[in-house]
Amino acid sequence: MRSLSRDILPLAVAGGLIAVAVIAPVRAADKVAGLKPATAQTINIGYVNGVAYYTPQNDGYHVVATLSVAGGAPVRVAATLKPDQAVSVSVPGAVDTAASIVEIAREGDVVTLTNPPRLVLN
Repeated sequence: MRSLSRDILPLAVAGGLIAVAVIAPVRAADKVAGLKPATAQTINIGYVNGVAYYTPQNDGYHVVATLSVAGGAPVRVAATLKPDQAVSVSVPGAVDTAASIVEIAREGDVVTLTNPPRLVLN
């Protein structure tokens, strides 16, 4: 009879580590590759949440971000990015603190979205 802690648990842990080793590089590659056209990416700027996506057009990449505060009326921000251009959306911080900024940037044919670290409100 097998002992759970001696025989089965190490196999389960090894299986989990193998799964992480296989999945982690794929997830990292997704982040390096940037956004995919017409695929929404979530935006979290503290109490402001939303989504952003882009579509390639003849005049550039059309970027759309839709944001709202706690179920309030949404606000849509739209821009057309040429190569090596970026657009940013920010939420002001508390007194004497920096704003939280989300940047959507196009470098060549790659579009990336950077979310700030979670904003903590006291």
